[in-house]
Amino acid sequence: MLLNSIFFKISEAVGISPARRDRLIFVSLVLSGLVNALAWILIPLFLGRSKEFVVLQYNIYFGISSLGHWLMLFLLPLSGLLVGAINFSLAFYLYLKERALSLSLAAGAVAFQLIILTAVILIIYLNI
Repeated sequence: MLLNSIFFKISEAVGISPARRDRLIFVSLVLSGLVNALAWILIPLFLGRSKEFVVLQYNIYFGISSLGHWLMLFLLPLSGLLVGAINFSLAFYLYLKERALSLSLAAGAVAFQLIILTAVILIIYLNI
């Protein structure tokens, strides 16, 4: 019940926010979505046929730190999706009060998605 109420308030704030007409926020939202979708696509494309454990984490000091099933790699784009949703919800909500903060949140979401994509690409490279 509480989660439904929070979701309704966020969707209402996004629906009436003038930030949805701001080009910088719209472009960063689309770019963030495309980068996250690319991360979701790359994981099963390269590691989907793997029957063995794959490297999930690598440390430059100790080498391989964590092994696991390849499905565990989906936690990376999932975390990017959650952080992006929170950042863009706050950006839409705070647009009228603090435009600079709103643009910073949108740019931060894109930067976070690019870091997640880089991590996914490096983990895939490590496993191939």
